[in-house]
Order: sequence, then C-alpha cells, then structure tokens
Amino acid sequence: MPFTVAKALEMEIFNKCRLLTGQAGLQNEIHWVNILEILDDLSHIEPGEFLITTAHGFKTQSESMQLNMIEIFASRKLAAMAIQTGHYLEEIPSSFIRFSEEHNIPLIQIPPEVSFKNLTRALMNALIHKEILIADKLGRGSIDGSLDSRINDMKDLWKRLIENENPEDLHLERGRHNVKSDGPTLVMALAIGQEDQENREQANEAKHELLRQAEQAAAHILSQQNVTFLIGPSEDFLPVLIQEEKLEGKSSTAEMQIAMHLQEQLKIFLPRCPIYIGLSTVHTNIVELKQCLDEAKKAGLAAQLELLDRSNIVSYRVMSLYSLIIDIKNIDTLKGIFYKTAAPLLDYDRRSKGPLIQTLKAYLQFLSIKKSSEALYVHRHTMSYRLQQIEELTGFNPLLPNDALQLNIGLHIYYYLKALKLLT
Repeated sequence: MPFTVAKALEMEIFNKCRLLTGQAGLQNEIHWVNILEILDDLSHIEPGEFLITTAHGFKTQSESMQLNMIEIFASRKLAAMAIQTGHYLEEIPSSFIRFSEEHNIPLIQIPPEVSFKNLTRALMNALIHKEILIADKLGRGSIDGSLDSRINDMKDLWKRLIENENPEDLHLERGRHNVKSDGPTLVMALAIGQEDQENREQANEAKHELLRQAEQAAAHILSQQNVTFLIGPSEDFLPVLIQEEKLEGKSSTAEMQIAMHLQEQLKIFLPRCPIYIGLSTVHTNIVELKQCLDEAKKAGLAAQLELLDRSNIVSYRVMSLYSLIIDIKNIDTLKGIFYKTAAPLLDYDRRSKGPLIQTLKAYLQFLSIKKSSEALYVHRHTMSYRLQQIEELTGFNPLLPNDALQLNIGLHIYYYLKALKLLT
C-alpha cells in the first residue's frame, strides 16, 4: 500500500499541524523527505518529496515569485509542503495558500513547538517500514525490485568485484547498478555505536540488527540522491561504494560533504546510536576496490576510537602514523615501542603531576620551541627545560629529527592502546 500524504497526516506527530489546502493532492505518494530552511535553490526537488521548511526569507517574496515557486513544485510533482511558522514567518500568506490550492499541492502549517527532527524521523521511519513490509511480502532474496533484493544483489556484485581481477568481465552486473570500471570511486566504512551489553550473544544480535537497519536506511538515502552506489557485505563495518564525478580532484571537500550528509540522514533513523564513518582515498578504477575497502576500514576504526581530534568522520588521507600502527597486529610489538618512548613520560606525569606528554605533543605539532611555548603559554626556557627532561627520561632528543620521529610514533601508539583499553 503506498505511503500517501493522507496516511502521513494520520500520524501522531502531525496532531498539532494543520492542513491549510490541497485536499485534492492528499493521495500523492511520498517517496522521500526534504528539508530546506531557505527556499532558494529548488533545482534538487524530486518527484514525490515531502518538503519541510521554515521558509526563511519567504515574506520578502512577491506574489509572482510565490506563484513561480508553486509552479516549480507542481512541475516536479512535489507530494506536499509543510511550513513551520513562528520563527521566520508568523503566518503563511493567503496568496501562497491560494496558489497551492490551484495546483493541488497539500500545504501544511507546522507550529513552532513541533520539532523538525522528530517530524522528519517519523516520516523517514514510515518510509523505511513500508520498504521492509514490501520486501517481507514478496519474499527476501527474490529479484523483485524491492530494496532488500537490490541490496542483496549489490552485495553479490561486491563480492565478485573483490574476487575478480578483471571487473570488465562483470559489465552486465555492473550495468544494473550503473557502476563504472573507471572514474572517481570512494568507499565508506560505517560503524554504528551501541550501548554495552552484558551478554555477548545479545550484543552481537543487537549489532547485526543495527547494521541491517543502517544498510536499509543508507540504500534508501543514497537512492534519493541520484548517486551511483553499492552496499557491501557487513561484518564490523557497513561498506558503501560511491561513484561521483564531483569526487575528482585533490580536495577532500566533496567526499567529506557526502559523508556528513549521509551521517546526518542516518541519525534520523538511528537517533540514539553514534555513527562513525571511515573514508578511503578516492581511486580511479574499480579494480582497486579491495584497497579502497582496506583504507576505509582503517579510517573507520580511527573514527570509532576517536583518534583524530575526537572526530567521528575520518579520511584515510589524514591518518598519518595511525595507518601504519593499525596494520601491526602484534600488540606486544606496539607495547615494546610504547614502553621505550611515551611510558616513562606518563609515569613521570603521574608521579609529579607534570606536563611532559602535553609538552611533547605540542612540540611535535609545531617543531618549534617558540611556537609550542606560545601554544602552552609558558616561557621558552621552560619549554627547553621540559624537552631536556624528555630526553633524560627516554633517551630520545626531541630536537633531533630521527629521535622526534621515534617519540611521535610512541605517542601515537600510546593514544591507540589507550583507546583500545589495553593499558592499565
């Protein structure tokens, strides 16, 4: 059964909202939810969208501009429009209500006390629930066009791309999902945080269910963005491949924007779960998928452990020494380096409430006594004395490049082991 505007208005979250006009469009089917605070760029409106807005700047628009906007909405087959009053707009102009009625677009007034986030979450959850019901009714695994079937088909293609050295052999399979053999390709590894579970079996079940919800939501979100994507088989991370022309170039802006948008949308579906995302570097050939996945997983682990300024989105390109440290599986090897470098400084700081770890971190950031002393608000002589203490305790002189590298590795290992809770 389609999810219509009429069905949406029956939801409890809409109890305080008011349908102003557009009764003839109540059977419009909702395919997606779009939030626009400012109604300026309407080029991305898609058919079947339920548009939610505060209509910032709307009251300065003339009637002809309002009419032009409604005509755009009608031509793009907007499902409905909801405007929140009480912030930027005290009341919706009568002319806009009249234009909406003429074009059969349901127009809903949202009072200021109704949360945009709660409204969007309710609508998105209803959309996902509809997809799941369709998949259950038709039977999972059948090639029926349902979201679940599409995801299963994607996972199968992913496995074959990983195992097959020549992706050209899979041109028909790739064609079903518009995946090219060349072109800018990014892999994201998504991890969903959860509350600690005493029972390991229950924790694994909860984790599996969260990943399943995340893959359903991610597939739905990306489908609406008109980007080429693949959902991969999930274990600890949910892997997602993205192919987008705007990923070309050395700047990381586009890939970070894609990740941040996906994260924000996923929070609507999983509001109580932290969402961590690792990004691979952008590759130019699908044959490098395995390398992309490896990079994304390492970045995803760094995000989960909050190793880089507590950021929950981490790109492999900025991981520095962590990309090497994570590759070392022998924990005793890492601890051996830690005990020779950072451990004596930690021990000193604990005993004397000293600032040597902080001092080392600041100096390694700037490699300048003047700049690091200014950052810590201490005199240069004080900074020099602390660096001398570091050399005496570790045997490594921070002023010498090779020794500074050893200390930097030790400091990174300390943060890594600490995040893994492997230090007593």
